[in-house]
Amino acid sequence: MKFYLLLTVFLLLFLSHPTFSQEVPKDSIQVISIDQFEKMSSKKKARIVDVRTPEEVSDGHLNGALNINFLGETFAEEIEKLDKKKTYLLYCRSGSRTRKAADLMQDAGFKHVYMLEGGITAWKEAGKPIEK
Repeated sequence: MKFYLLLTVFLLLFLSHPTFSQEVPKDSIQVISIDQFEKMSSKKKARIVDVRTPEEVSDGHLNGALNINFLGETFAEEIEKLDKKKTYLLYCRSGSRTRKAADLMQDAGFKHVYMLEGGITAWKEAGKPIEK
């Protein structure tokens, strides 16, 4: 009886070792509301990033947003220049490019990446200001 108990404990400890664990890291990217986005954008360490094309940006963008075109050939190189310790608030037109851009940033080691729910379309619909 003792043998089986020891064997069970040994197997549990052995299989819980990180080498055998198939645990997937928790997704640190959060989709946030317009109000949360607006509040977080006023923080010192926060940086707004517009991942749309320059043509889309010329139609209007959020105040102070840095444009890094997700569809551009240099997107990966551009994000590598950013400080990974800062908080990044991303948006696009509706959210699909933002998700892909946020995933790439997380893969590159960024820990604080947030996505604007509904993109700039939702921002405009909420009557929030944009710059041209």
